[in-house]
Amino acid sequence: MTKQRALILILMTVFYSLLAMQPDFPSDPAISPDGTTVCFEYDDDLWLVSFSGGDARRLTATEAGEWGPCWSPDGRWIAFNSNREGVTYPYLIDPTDGSSRLIIAESFSVCDWFSDSANLLCTKYSLAHGNSFFKVPLDGSRPSLIAEIGDRFASLSPDNKSIVFNRRGDPYRESYQGSVAGDLWRLDITSKKYSRLTNTPYTERYPRWSHAQAKAGRNVLFYCASDGERFQVFRVTNGDFSQAQQLTELKDWSARDISVARQNDRLVFEYFNRIWKLDESGRASELQIEIPQDLWQQNIRQERMRNEFSSFAISPDELLLAFRHKYDTFFMPRKGGEVRQVTFSQASLGDLEFLDDNRTLLFQLLDDGRDKLFTVKCDSTSMQVQPLQWFGQDKLAVERFTKDPCGKWVIFYGDERYSGRIAIADKDLANIRPLTVNRPVVSNLAFNPSGDYAVYATTREDVWMRELWLYDVSRDSHRKIMNDDSWISKLTWTADSKSILISRSGGIFRLDLVPRDELELEVDNWKEIFAAETDSVRVIEEERTLDIDLSPEAKEDKTEQAKPAQKEPAKPLDLQILWEGIEKRLYPVVSDTEQYLSVQKVISDSTFWYIAEKRTGERNAELRKINIYGAGGKKEFDLGANIGAVTWVKDTIYYVKDGKILYYNTVKGSKGEIKTEFDYRYDVSLLNTRVFEEVWSRFGLNFYDPNMHGRNWQQQYKLYHPFAQKARSISDIATIVNEMIGDVNSSHTGFYPRRDKSDPSRQQAWMGVELDYATRLPAGIRIGKVYPASRLATLYNIKAGDVITSIDGVDITSQTPVDSLMLDKVGKRIILGYISNGVKKSAVLTGLNWSENRRLFYDNQVETSKETVREMTQGRVGYIHIPSMGSRDYDNFFRDLFRDNADKEALIIDVRGNTGGHIHDRIISLLNKTPYAYSTSRRYSQERIQEPRRAWTRPSIVLVDEGSFSDGEIFPTVYQELKLGKLVGMPSSGSVIGTWEYGLMDGSSMRLPGSGWYRMDGTNMEGNGVVPDILVEISPEDKIAGRDTQLLRAIEEIMKDIR
Repeated sequence: MTKQRALILILMTVFYSLLAMQPDFPSDPAISPDGTTVCFEYDDDLWLVSFSGGDARRLTATEAGEWGPCWSPDGRWIAFNSNREGVTYPYLIDPTDGSSRLIIAESFSVCDWFSDSANLLCTKYSLAHGNSFFKVPLDGSRPSLIAEIGDRFASLSPDNKSIVFNRRGDPYRESYQGSVAGDLWRLDITSKKYSRLTNTPYTERYPRWSHAQAKAGRNVLFYCASDGERFQVFRVTNGDFSQAQQLTELKDWSARDISVARQNDRLVFEYFNRIWKLDESGRASELQIEIPQDLWQQNIRQERMRNEFSSFAISPDELLLAFRHKYDTFFMPRKGGEVRQVTFSQASLGDLEFLDDNRTLLFQLLDDGRDKLFTVKCDSTSMQVQPLQWFGQDKLAVERFTKDPCGKWVIFYGDERYSGRIAIADKDLANIRPLTVNRPVVSNLAFNPSGDYAVYATTREDVWMRELWLYDVSRDSHRKIMNDDSWISKLTWTADSKSILISRSGGIFRLDLVPRDELELEVDNWKEIFAAETDSVRVIEEERTLDIDLSPEAKEDKTEQAKPAQKEPAKPLDLQILWEGIEKRLYPVVSDTEQYLSVQKVISDSTFWYIAEKRTGERNAELRKINIYGAGGKKEFDLGANIGAVTWVKDTIYYVKDGKILYYNTVKGSKGEIKTEFDYRYDVSLLNTRVFEEVWSRFGLNFYDPNMHGRNWQQQYKLYHPFAQKARSISDIATIVNEMIGDVNSSHTGFYPRRDKSDPSRQQAWMGVELDYATRLPAGIRIGKVYPASRLATLYNIKAGDVITSIDGVDITSQTPVDSLMLDKVGKRIILGYISNGVKKSAVLTGLNWSENRRLFYDNQVETSKETVREMTQGRVGYIHIPSMGSRDYDNFFRDLFRDNADKEALIIDVRGNTGGHIHDRIISLLNKTPYAYSTSRRYSQERIQEPRRAWTRPSIVLVDEGSFSDGEIFPTVYQELKLGKLVGMPSSGSVIGTWEYGLMDGSSMRLPGSGWYRMDGTNMEGNGVVPDILVEISPEDKIAGRDTQLLRAIEEIMKDIR
C-alpha cells in the first residue's frame, strides 16, 4: 500500500511538473520589504513568487492590463496601475487575499511609497512640465503637488526628504551618446532644489535607495548605467559616483527596472525575457519562476470571411479567382463556389498573378524573413506550393512583380544594399534575368505590344528629377529618353508603338517617339464616296481580264498554294524613334486639378481607357475613354468611391469596393460582383512570429545604412527569431522588436503593435486651464493658469486664482477626482461653476480634446516669448517659433517673417522642441539670399527697393535645444555651417534620419528610417547633434518659474548686432 501511494505521488509530481511552465517576458518586478516575495506582471496580470524561486501565484485576473506594482513599506499592500476603467488609474491590492480597490479616479502613475504606508509618490503628466511629482493619499483625498518636474522611475530617500529620479534616456538605446542621454537627478522636497547627480556620455536609469543601509547610517543608492553595450547594476555610497561599484557583468541583455527590498537590499530586475535577482552576496542569477497553472490561451482564431477581398487575380480565361485574405492565399471559381485554401503558413503578402495556362498562380510568401516567389497550380489533387527557381531565390527580397499585357514578366527586388532593382522574364516565367539599371526604378516597366522594347522611369537623387529610359530587349541596352521634373507613376505604350502614355503628377501626357500628324484622326467623308466609285471600276476591269484554268493540274497547283506557309520566328520590331527634340514632343492629353488620372488600357492606336478619381472626400472614381489627342472624351462607367486593386482581363475591369470584387465589361456593358463567405482559421502565435519576420525584413532592407550601424543583421535574426517563436502576445513581440532595433542605436524607430483586446478607452476633455494642485481647498479647486485664447478667458474673463466649484452640477470637494468629471465630454457642452472675486458664477464651454487644448497652450507660450522679446528690445527685434518643418509651418514662417517682422532690425528664430519635417532648405533660402539689384516704381514711393524683395538680410539668431529633432536639427546645422548667425541653447539630440510609417500585415506598424544626412565634412548628423555657439541650459528651477534663460541670452546676443 505504501509503495502504491509513493508511486501515485511520483506520477502526480511528474504530471505537475509537466503542467508547470516557465514564463517568458515577465516584467515590472517589485520585491517585498522583507525580500521574500517578488510581484511581477505577466500576461497583463500581477503574480507573486518567492525570491528563492518556485511556483508563482496569480494575484489579479481581469481582462484589463495591470502593471507597475510597488509594495508598501509595511508589506500590507501592493499599489499598481490599471486601465480597468478605460483610463489609467492607481489601485491597491492585498497580496494575501487579492482584494483590490481604486485609490483615486485620476491619471496618476505609481512610483514609490512614503514611509508611513499611507501615501504614494506618483507622477501626473501636464503640458507645461511633463511628468510632475505628487503625494497621493490612500484615503482618496486630493493629491498635492510636490514638484513640477519629475519622472516615473523615481525613489524616495529613506527619510522622505528627497527624491532621486532619472531624466531623459532611452531604455533600449544603451549605446546612445548625446544630449538626451539619461541622467540621475535629486530633488530636495522642502526647498524644491534640483541637482544633477550624473553627467556621463551614456544613460543612467532606474534609481533605488537602500533603506537597509540607511538604518546603518550609510547613504547607498542602486541604479542602472550603460557601459556602452548593456545596462549594468551599480551601487554608489554617499553620492560619490566617481567611486560607483559595478555589481553585474551582464553580457547578453541589459538590466532594467530594478527593485530593492527595504530590509536587506535583495534586488530584482528585468533581464529581457526573464527576471533576475541579486542576493545579499552580490551574486546575480535568474529568478526561477514556474507557473503551475494551465495558462492555455485560444491561439486558434476562427473568423467568418464575408466579402473582405483585398488583393486578387483573375485567370486569363476568367474562370478562376485567386485572392489573399488576411494572411493566406485561396482559390475559388470566378462565377462563385467553394473556396479552397492554398497556403496555411500565414505568410502571404504582396502580388498575385496567373500564368497563361490559366491555372498556375505566381505569388509572394514571407519565408525565413524574406519575400520570396512561389507558384501553385490549381488542380483537383494536391495543389503543391513550389518555390520559383530564379537567380534571386535564396538571397534576394521580392518587392513586387507584374505581368505585362504582352505576356512578359517584371520582378522588382532588393538586396542588403540596394532596392528598386529589376528583372524580366519571358512568357511562362522563362529566362528570368536581371536588368542592369543605374538607379532604382520608380515606375512600372512597360513593354511595347511586341515585347521588343520597354520603357521605365528612375529617380535622379542629386536633383530629384525623373529619368525616362528605353530598353532594347534583343540588344540588352538602355538609352535615356529624357529627364522630367514631375512624378511618373505609370507608363503605357500606344498600340502602334509610336507614343508612350504617361500618368504624370495626376494628369495624363503623351510622348511621341516620332512626330505625329495631329490631323491623322480627322475623317474626310468625301473619300468614302470617291473610293466606292473607284472600287467598282476596278472590279469590272478585273472580271474582264480574269483567266480561269479548271484543269486537274491547275486544281492541284492551287491546292498546293493554299497550304499555309510554315511560321517563321518573328523578327524584333524595328522601333522608329526620332531622337532629336524628343523631349519637346511631350504633350498633355487630359488633366483635372480635382482628380487623379491614370491610364488603364489601350483600346486601339488612338483611344484608351483611364480612371479619374477624386482627390478629396469619398474619392469617387469613374472609368473614362479618350483618344491620344485628348478629344472624344466620355464617361463610360461610375466605379464608385474608395476603390482599389484594379486589374484588367481582356475587356473587363475588375476592382475592389467595400470588400467586394466588382467588374464591368467595356464591350458588352455588363456588370456584376463576386461575393463569398467562408470560415478562416489562423494561429495567433504563428501570426506574431510572422510579424517579427516582416519587421526584421523591412527594417533590414530599408535602413539608411546598409551596414546597420555595425550590426550583423542576419545574426540579429538568428538571435531574436527563437524568442519570437515563443512569444505569447503581440506585446512580447514589441519587447523583442524594441530590443533588436535598439541594438542598432538609431533614432526615428518605433514599433506600434495591433490591439488584440477591445479594452474600453475613454477620452478626457479639457478646458484650456491648468489646475493648481499645490494648495488644497476644502471646497473647489483653484485655477493656476488660464490660456488667454480659451473660451473661459475671452468670454468669461476667468483668470488664475479663480476657483472651480462644480462641473455639470457635481460639487467639487477635497475628495472629488476632477479628471473623472471630464471623461467622455469631448465636444460636449459642460457647465462650470466657479468663484471669481468672491462672486459665484457659471460658464458654459465645449469640452476640448487633447490637441485643441495643446494648441491653446502652445499659442500662449509663443505669445509669452514674443512679449518678452518685444519688451526687452523695445520692439526692435522680432521672434518666430517654428514647431515643426511641414509645408504649413513654412507658410506660417513666411507670413510671420514679412507680415509681423518686416520693420524689425533683427530676428530670433526658435526651433526648440521642433519635431522635424522637410523645409529647412526653403527657410535657409530666405535667410541666405544676397541682394543683387535695386528697383523703383513710379506708382508707389519711387524709393529704391532692394532685390530680391522677400529675403531676410538683417541679423538673426537661432535657439536650439535637446528637443530639436530631425529637420529641426538640420536647419540649425546648416545655419551654423553657412555662418548666418549664432546658435544659442543646448546641443540637439542627433536624431537626423528621413523616415516614414510602414503598415505591417496584421495591422501593426513601424517606422522605417531610410535616408541619412551628413555634414559637408562627412560627419553623420545621426548621433551627432548640432552644438550651439553659446551653451545655455535651462535649470529645472528656471523652467518651473517660467524664466527662459536661453531666450534671454539670445536677446542679449542679438542686441549686440544692432547697436
